[in-house]
Amino acid sequence: MSNPTHQPRNQWMIAISLTLCALLAVAGEWSQFHFIYGITFSLTSLFVLLSVRLFGIWGGLLTACAAFLAGAASADLLMFQAIGLLEALIVGLLMLRYRGRLFMTDLFFWLLIGAPLVYFFYNQHYSGTGIDIKLIACLIAINGLFNALFAEIAHQYLPLSRWSGMSSIKRLPRSMSQLLLHLSLGIVLVSFLLNMLVNSINSFKEVSYYVEDIALQATNTITKEWGASNVPYTIPSDGVSIRTLQFLIDRYTTETYTFSLTNDQHQVVASNHHGLIGTHIDPFGEKTFRPISEYLYFSSNYNSFSRLKLYTWNDEQFLFQSKLGNGTGQIVITFPLEYYQKYLLGKYFTHIFYLIGFGLVAAFVSLLINRSFARSLKRLAVVTTNLPLKLKHNNALELPESSTVEIHSLIMNIKHMSSSLLYLFRESQSNNERLEMQAQLLQQSEEQLHQLAYYDMLTGLPNRHQFTRHFQELIAMNTGTGSRLKVGVLFTDINRFKQINDTLGHAFGDKLLQLAGGRFQSIQCKSCDVFRLGGDEFVFVVRYQEEEELSRHAEAILDCFVEPFIIDGMPLFLTVSIGISAYPHDGDDMDTIVRNADIAMYNAKEEGDGCYRYFKPNLLPLIAEKMRLENGLYKALQENQFSLYYQPKISAATGELCGIEALIRWKHPELGLVPPDKFIPLAEESGFILEIDRWVFREACRQNKAWQDAGLKKISVSVNISARHFYQGNLKEMILSELKATGLEAHYVCLEITEGVFMRNIDQVIDTILYLRNLGIQISIDDFGTGYSSLNQLQRLPISDVKLDRSFIQGITSDDKKSSIVRAIIELVHSMNMKVVAEGVETADESRFCKELKCDELQGYLFSRPLPAAELEALLVPTENVS
Repeated sequence: MSNPTHQPRNQWMIAISLTLCALLAVAGEWSQFHFIYGITFSLTSLFVLLSVRLFGIWGGLLTACAAFLAGAASADLLMFQAIGLLEALIVGLLMLRYRGRLFMTDLFFWLLIGAPLVYFFYNQHYSGTGIDIKLIACLIAINGLFNALFAEIAHQYLPLSRWSGMSSIKRLPRSMSQLLLHLSLGIVLVSFLLNMLVNSINSFKEVSYYVEDIALQATNTITKEWGASNVPYTIPSDGVSIRTLQFLIDRYTTETYTFSLTNDQHQVVASNHHGLIGTHIDPFGEKTFRPISEYLYFSSNYNSFSRLKLYTWNDEQFLFQSKLGNGTGQIVITFPLEYYQKYLLGKYFTHIFYLIGFGLVAAFVSLLINRSFARSLKRLAVVTTNLPLKLKHNNALELPESSTVEIHSLIMNIKHMSSSLLYLFRESQSNNERLEMQAQLLQQSEEQLHQLAYYDMLTGLPNRHQFTRHFQELIAMNTGTGSRLKVGVLFTDINRFKQINDTLGHAFGDKLLQLAGGRFQSIQCKSCDVFRLGGDEFVFVVRYQEEEELSRHAEAILDCFVEPFIIDGMPLFLTVSIGISAYPHDGDDMDTIVRNADIAMYNAKEEGDGCYRYFKPNLLPLIAEKMRLENGLYKALQENQFSLYYQPKISAATGELCGIEALIRWKHPELGLVPPDKFIPLAEESGFILEIDRWVFREACRQNKAWQDAGLKKISVSVNISARHFYQGNLKEMILSELKATGLEAHYVCLEITEGVFMRNIDQVIDTILYLRNLGIQISIDDFGTGYSSLNQLQRLPISDVKLDRSFIQGITSDDKKSSIVRAIIELVHSMNMKVVAEGVETADESRFCKELKCDELQGYLFSRPLPAAELEALLVPTENVS
């Protein structure tokens, strides 16, 4: 697609180039030079035809009109300007059909139209004058063909299209035969024109020498007989002397020239043309003469602006003037040029025949050369057309032979190349088979990656990422169409799920979530989609017309929990609480709608299990409680209400303690122990998480350094870092500052980040992680697989290990699909030289299975719950110090 900003520039270039061609054509019309006497040579049609070739028929006609006006203003014969316009029109029309053949179309014009018109015109005006009209027509046609040939050469071998702004026009390729034809005809035409010019000058000099010799012989003979050559003699005034002088003049002169003796008053005393006797003649006063020798002059009344004036042959003449010895008179002899016209034109006609002959010879020679060289190349081009396809189908190649060394080498190279291509085709066939197998494996991997990116691995439902994209698409659809689409969000939470999870274990809780997800899936329909956001939170997105539809969907969700859940033979009766928020009634963006649905859900929980509530503005006091916690965060940090617990990491290979993870706890003075999942999201929303993470990092480093100084086991401590640090905080400066303050070496620190880090500014994230890795700090991806898939980013990041979320681990021994996915993830992570940490390991079977999958480290309640620093210290005592 062309750039619109270049179009005005190209239009200016085209206008300037066309104007330049028109000016050059006008200059050629005004600056014609004499080719042979009476005939001029013009370059006007060269620029006219070049305009036709570059700008088309209208550009050529515009240039021809400019030349026509210039010629009409200075010449009296408009026939040539009319022929020029006709030439531009005819050649332009023929070029529409025969593109790129400027010389051939112009040759057609002059043979069939131009030359016959010139012959007819001059035959009407100069018939019977002795002028060879055929010669004149040939010379004018040769002038036109010369201009056409060199216009085609200039366009073909110079980048005129690019210079003129017509680069969008595809340039036709050049052939060898065309190149040879241009070369041979160009040489012949230039040689002919130079030869004609030189011979014209020499022939004119030959005639002038002949005229001067005749004049000198007649003058010397008459003056010698008369006696005026040796003794000063006065022009006779008596009748006898005049008759004697007249007798001598009549005797020694001819009628082909005029011999006159004049006195000092320019009165003719005697002449071989008796009618001039007694008249006054002054040649220099009547015409303009240019000197040729001491005595000989030639009239020069030819109008340089006239295209052709053949009548000058009748007007122009040679003038011989010799003064008598005593200065009383002079001899004046005039030779009309028309007597020598036939002689001169005959020589010119001979040159025309030579030109035609040499032109035919040159064309024949170029044809022979082309036949000798180009025939083999053409056959080679035909044979090698679609060469790969021919080789692929095992077609036999009949390569031509040539006695030319270069062409023979080219044929041999193509022969070797075809052999190599045949080998490559066979190799590519086997490679294609391997690629097909790889493509199948890749398709399977893509399906698995897509499953990880957009679906929850525990329940198989679309995850938070898919929910965000789906809801934003609905909003965009509403905005783009201008319709007021109604969308309801039913925020669903399983009551008492946390209690079940804590008492019966995560494995039991995961089975419950799987069964709940199956029941939720069974009630979704075309206008209702269900998503799992995380934990026991599910969201239904309903497109509706009336509010009653939302109530029916909410009742259907409640009804699906009427039947008990049977898990490990144990019936479990549960209920759900549903909060409903409608778009656009309760908000104009996704975050507002989800927040309001969440508030409505908490209101439903407060009013009793197994009910649903719509969002009402009076529910906002619930936000106040959140704000109370949010405002208490700063005070908690100032008054040391936070503390750190540490959960061990166990090496899967040795079973030894290989690391610990620092976990924050908040003991509120009024509310008691506040769960992290309740205040951490508030800290994330408010941005206070930056200060909390700084405190956690400092305290974890300080405690680890204290243990090392006490001689305890040196291990790495893992600290969870919010994604906000990569976008809003000064993570690099904070890390350096706290490491320097605590004195802990960087390689004893591991930063755990979530997949949400990769959602934006990935280049900035990579730069920060590279900087931290260069310090020696380890980087781990926490809760892998629960949010946005980061597999496509692992290859770009210097990650040390990946922590599989507990939803992957729990139930892995009984779920073949889950175990296959975990196996694929572990193999992929190991292939990139990273470790895999399994968190949430609670049973011996899960531990054994993770070891079989070559998981590097294990973490979970099977080994230890999070412990305060004092209790963990006992695990750090070196083995040799334990009695």
